[in-house]
Amino acid sequence: MKKTTFIEAMDVWRTPERIVLVTSVGADGLPHVITVGWKMRTCFNPVMFAIAIGHDRYMHKCISESQEFVIAVPGSDLAEESLICGKQGEKVDRFEKCGLEKLAAYSIKSPLIKNCLANFECKLANQIETGDHTLFVGEVVSAWVNEKSDKNLLIVGDEDGYDVLAEDGPYRVGVVK
Repeated sequence: MKKTTFIEAMDVWRTPERIVLVTSVGADGLPHVITVGWKMRTCFNPVMFAIAIGHDRYMHKCISESQEFVIAVPGSDLAEESLICGKQGEKVDRFEKCGLEKLAAYSIKSPLIKNCLANFECKLANQIETGDHTLFVGEVVSAWVNEKSDKNLLIVGDEDGYDVLAEDGPYRVGVVK
């Protein structure tokens, strides 16, 4: 082992990383969507997931106010759309721009994304401030799966074994070959 910088060590660990699309609603009742890489399962009983959202993102305000969100799992056909939904500062309807079809959720107001492989409706169980992000922990209250079969979309690096489907600056998304 050698002592190194945080960035150099993260380069060994950061890819591949599964990404998800997260939806929630604003105070105006309008749905919003964002791409999230920082997520994890946290509990089996009850089933819970956590996502990290930057304080400066509009989605942070939506989840804080609505106390709910949906985690939607994109497949390979949503590579370009996932990059678009991850861009900060765009004041556009990302659902419309990306052709993402909203479906009514069963237990919450945040919409499901029909185009995705799976959707998890989450009610906010806890939130933890972690510097410039908040870790939102949601209890899964309903789960959905699409009947189409596809590969999970990943953030990938330069490693072998992945098909890169879309790139934008430093971000590359793809699937396992």
